[in-house]
Amino acid sequence: MKGLVKTARGPGNIELRELERPTPGPREVLVEVTAAGICGSDLHIKQDEMFYTPPVIMGHEYSGIVVELGEGITRVALGDRVVSPATAYCGQCHHCKTGSVNRCTCEDKRILGVSLANGAFAKYIAVPEYIIHKVPDNLPLEEAALAEPTACVVHLVVERTEITPGDVVVVQGPGTMGLVATQVARAMGAGKVIITGMTSDRWKMDIAEKNGADVTIDVQTEPNAVEIVKEHSEGLGADVVIEASGAGPARRQSFDFVKTAGHIALLGVQGRPTEIDLDQMIIKELSMVGTWGTIPSTWVITLRMMASGQIDVKPLVTHRISLDDWEQGFELMEAQKAIKVLFTELE
Repeated sequence: MKGLVKTARGPGNIELRELERPTPGPREVLVEVTAAGICGSDLHIKQDEMFYTPPVIMGHEYSGIVVELGEGITRVALGDRVVSPATAYCGQCHHCKTGSVNRCTCEDKRILGVSLANGAFAKYIAVPEYIIHKVPDNLPLEEAALAEPTACVVHLVVERTEITPGDVVVVQGPGTMGLVATQVARAMGAGKVIITGMTSDRWKMDIAEKNGADVTIDVQTEPNAVEIVKEHSEGLGADVVIEASGAGPARRQSFDFVKTAGHIALLGVQGRPTEIDLDQMIIKELSMVGTWGTIPSTWVITLRMMASGQIDVKPLVTHRISLDDWEQGFELMEAQKAIKVLFTELE
């Protein structure tokens, strides 16, 4: 089989290699990958900007069909349509035992496509049974490949952010996460969702307007963005701001958008420090939360919301390409000419 491998540390060092089909170990299943998405973290790995352990087959956003069972499998069957989170948590460390399996601190923790476990940019991937989730019958596998980034949004917005019916919610950044957050906020009862972006994001904000956003604001050309938010919130400001861009200026502007005693939810990662006046947390009596990854309950909620149509990821898939054309896929994502690129031909 072919696999897209980060071969060594340093920028670049990615090769499409011919590899042996993996054999599932005890309590593992072999999944034939139907679709796999390029994530922002894959771009960071390419540029040597985050943790990883080479050589490793990249990719952790995927869906597929179980084609082989390792020893001791009791819950998953051949032919099951499945997805999974990236992290195979240990279940024994402090964070795992207190419910934060997404922050597992085990030294030999396996992260699909990142560390000590090959990922989904290949025809087959071996996955521990205990992290597998079955895909609802009415959810197409191609859409299910976006369950992982969608679940990251659900963990923040559903499980860690209080949205009261009727709330005004601002979502900063119309990328994959922001567009999903717009739909999730609406499903949580938001009365009005405002999404902000740059001039180059206009085409993405057009998609947002068709998928839950009531108002879109180009913060580069609109000098009164804060006043527009207040006009749509009885002069108060947003009840909740979801910062999905990871950009420093947007993070700072979130404090201007949010009302007194409001809530800021951090979803986007910048990768370097942001200078922020935290006195505003005190003066405006704000609450703020950030999340990383997902926990098992997140996946139950996510797959139900996707299957019910409360979250529709179809408009987010802008490109479907062969694994042979991986360089084109990465270029599209790096140039922000795509929302989500899926590898759908992995032979």
